[in-house]
Amino acid sequence: MQVSPVHLSPTPSLRRPTAAAAPASGPADQVVLSGQTASTERVQVVHRTPSRHGGWIELMRDKNPNLIQRNFHPRTTQRSPEVIAAFGTDRPHSGDALLHYAGDPPPGVAVKPTPVLLVHGASKSAEFWWDPKEDGSNQGLPQLLREQGFQVYAVSFAHNQDDQFFWAQQIANASERIRALTGAPQIDLVGHSKGGQATRMYCSGVAHDWMATNQGDVRRLVLVAAPNGGIDTMFRHPSTNYVLYGDSDSPRLNAPMSWERMVAWGSMRDTSAMGFSSEGPDHWPGQRQMLARWAHRFPVPMSEPDWHTTYEGGQGFVSYSKGIDHYIQEGGNLVERLHKTPILPGIQVAVLAGDRADIQGIVNEKGGPSDGLLYLESALKMPRGTELIAQSVLHLNHKSLVSDRQGQQWIADVLADESPQRVPDKVIEQAIEAASKPLADGDSGPAVPLALTPGSPGSFSPGLATPPRVLVEF
Repeated sequence: MQVSPVHLSPTPSLRRPTAAAAPASGPADQVVLSGQTASTERVQVVHRTPSRHGGWIELMRDKNPNLIQRNFHPRTTQRSPEVIAAFGTDRPHSGDALLHYAGDPPPGVAVKPTPVLLVHGASKSAEFWWDPKEDGSNQGLPQLLREQGFQVYAVSFAHNQDDQFFWAQQIANASERIRALTGAPQIDLVGHSKGGQATRMYCSGVAHDWMATNQGDVRRLVLVAAPNGGIDTMFRHPSTNYVLYGDSDSPRLNAPMSWERMVAWGSMRDTSAMGFSSEGPDHWPGQRQMLARWAHRFPVPMSEPDWHTTYEGGQGFVSYSKGIDHYIQEGGNLVERLHKTPILPGIQVAVLAGDRADIQGIVNEKGGPSDGLLYLESALKMPRGTELIAQSVLHLNHKSLVSDRQGQQWIADVLADESPQRVPDKVIEQAIEAASKPLADGDSGPAVPLALTPGSPGSFSPGLATPPRVLVEF
């Protein structure tokens, strides 16, 4: 892919603004970016508002007609009052995105020359980075990086389960805006979970014709618990469908079902509108883009209801599923496409994974080494030719990789390293080999213990024998 220079109008009055200088809400700046697209569409900075974390939040608006108003399930709406206020709604148009600035480094601390953009995962907004434990402790990565002299930015996407191509486009817009503000020629990207896949797309040149292309503007890419090899959680653990089915608007149930139809309360119910399909409301488009088969490596638990027909497709005893392959294809087989597409030359890559499957409140993957959600082998998988400068497996779970100080400091150290060395191929191969071994207790039983209630023969009802432990997020 040819890399061409970026031509930006200078914005000296907005270079590295401080929290104290942030203007009140309103269209004060009206900055117009180039959009870096093949079309004539422009990207506008609509307004900037002060942030409760210090620094500010800007609303960026990309008017490209390929970006649409996405349908929102009640579980996928924005929840943070500050984010809603900045967007102006809890159901924003996908052309909108928020750029958060953490504020200038403390006085006396040397400012690092390369700004950092943090990219969150599914079900989240940029607020997650500031309070990753989600308990009000506010001990996040932006605070740590800022204290160490980094210029820290984060992006909030309009829809927290949106199409990954939409997210990649907004990453490009955020990169251009940050470079215009700071004068830096390049940025560093840190992507967590679903956000890791979107950052990889931007750094690999995987894009539609209408999208922005990488302009040589990324120095370093840090992937944290990213689904590099994909996930198959919802098809591997179909008992989760019993928890996801219903009218609850809890964001902790923000995930698609793998059943198109299911038996509930004695009759077959149509659940297709709550699933992976692009037909109908399509509330979770980004989820099918992360799908990949792992049954060849780690067998599907036979204790799960309709385990075979859910994974492979077909009519089971209590459900009907189109199967994982159908939705992998509907998602454009994006995981495989990325695996065949190397990271663009000149971009240094660091990969951080976890091997502790102890996330509270969700079904933890026990079929093989995992971080509770993502197989370790998936997190470590990168295409040949990747300039890998760091690769580590910490004894942390999918969430604590960014909420625990050990994971945060690992990220900070990688970003600060001025003379990184390429990871030897032998070390990479050894890590993959260790991650590919099934665990002894691979079949840990159904994700949700099901109770057989009185009714017609073969009819299950979603009565739970114990309180559900399968609240899906990230």
